[in-house]
Amino acid sequence: MKLRIASAIAVLVCSLAAAPPAPPTLPDTPQGKRMAALLAAFDAGTPDAIRAFIAGNLSEAALAEIPLDQRVQRMSGIANETGRLELARVVEPGGSQPSFLAHAAKSGDWLEVKLTLEEAPPQKIRALRFDLRPGPDGGGQPGSAPGDARPGSAPGGAQRGAPPAGGRSAAPPETRKSSDAEAAAAAKTRMKELAAADKFSGVVLMAKDGRPFLLDAVGLADRAFAVPNRTDTRFNIGSINKVFTQVAIAQLAAEGKLALGDTIRKHLPDSKIPEADRITIQQLLTMTSGMGDFFGERFEATPKDRVRTLRDYLSLFETDPLKFAPGTGRGYSNAGYVVLGLIVEKASGRDYFDYVRERIFAPAGMKSTDASSPDAVVPNLAVGYTRDDPKAPWRSNVYGLPGHSSSAGGGYSTAEDLLAFDRALRGDKLLPPEWTEWFFGNKSQPAPSKGAPPHKHSGGLGFAGGTGGANAVVEMDLDTGYTIVVLANQDPPAAEELTTTLRQWLGLQ
Repeated sequence: MKLRIASAIAVLVCSLAAAPPAPPTLPDTPQGKRMAALLAAFDAGTPDAIRAFIAGNLSEAALAEIPLDQRVQRMSGIANETGRLELARVVEPGGSQPSFLAHAAKSGDWLEVKLTLEEAPPQKIRALRFDLRPGPDGGGQPGSAPGDARPGSAPGGAQRGAPPAGGRSAAPPETRKSSDAEAAAAAKTRMKELAAADKFSGVVLMAKDGRPFLLDAVGLADRAFAVPNRTDTRFNIGSINKVFTQVAIAQLAAEGKLALGDTIRKHLPDSKIPEADRITIQQLLTMTSGMGDFFGERFEATPKDRVRTLRDYLSLFETDPLKFAPGTGRGYSNAGYVVLGLIVEKASGRDYFDYVRERIFAPAGMKSTDASSPDAVVPNLAVGYTRDDPKAPWRSNVYGLPGHSSSAGGGYSTAEDLLAFDRALRGDKLLPPEWTEWFFGNKSQPAPSKGAPPHKHSGGLGFAGGTGGANAVVEMDLDTGYTIVVLANQDPPAAEELTTTLRQWLGLQ
């Protein structure tokens, strides 16, 4: 668009446009002061500073649910991983749920930090949540680190490389229910309300120590034939498949068939990926390789029936330039997880999909989980429904899916199978104990020594997946033993918003 204006005004406009933007500031309010205190604690980065922040800013109720020492340990872990938080903008300045977007100086992540405050003065913090968000250029690692979990411990996020679309619910924060039975009853009621409003269609599971106390389904698995969702309905889980790829890599590393420091070139000698001699397996796992996505114009122009194997995906990204030098940043990378799948194939001598069936799904007891193709006949598989806006009609998401799922996402599972995966992980059935500890911890750390005595990992771990017509969340709280699984055959954030409410009802804030 060409503007026709007087030259004097044009000079003025150009001068104004060239002026640097004003640095973001926090409001001089109780909300702003709490946010400022948190930023100052992360700026200092010491356990003493973290302890002082928690003791001075968190409510008595919050400290009663999770004691001070435990909170200090968790938040110190986050601060150590992220480094100082550089304020980018205030997302929500007021109310009982203020939030801000910040750049983590050390990890390179973009985080939306959400505070839940008490209503009455002095409005101390009831809960904190660190959500990974894409950066201004689309970088960053989508997913979430609920509660005081360490961000980025298990990349999840959207199948198409964007974060599960999230908007925040305008509803006020929920209070903790008095019992699991009360939380389950409230969840059933909420599910029915959301289904009646056409805002949720899917399955919810809540468990304690591996035993479900809620398993319920609402909505339709197939709208064309009015087929209802069942508790054993299979759903597209998006990028939660990345977690299975992480476990496969850890298994092979534990067996000495690969090392986290190995380069792409070592296992894929003919690779055309830029810097294949430098990019390591660990960088692929932690999304610090510089590789990007495979969705885009090239994917849209490729007939979907030509993308059936992991190797078929290579033509969609193999020669693309890196977004940054390996190890110097972090950016969500579906392409990197396809490469990890190919490395699993080379190191194991097996097809990737056969490998995860035999080494992960079978020992975990996951009988209803597998790879998927839009044209495959899969019994009891929910159709994904998407729409461009809330007033538009629903349509099947079949035209937006690849010809086959990958090691980066797109397979299917059930709520009970994902709970079985949770139990198998916590019970060291999939990995040796020292590697289970590595999995639950910081994957940027070196590989553990064989037989090293693990310590009980605390905190939370969350996996999320989403694309048009699918949204899935698995959250595991390692201290309380709670597990939440929410699967939806609708657009994000259908599952994520409900998960937030369930967390609050269980006191996982």
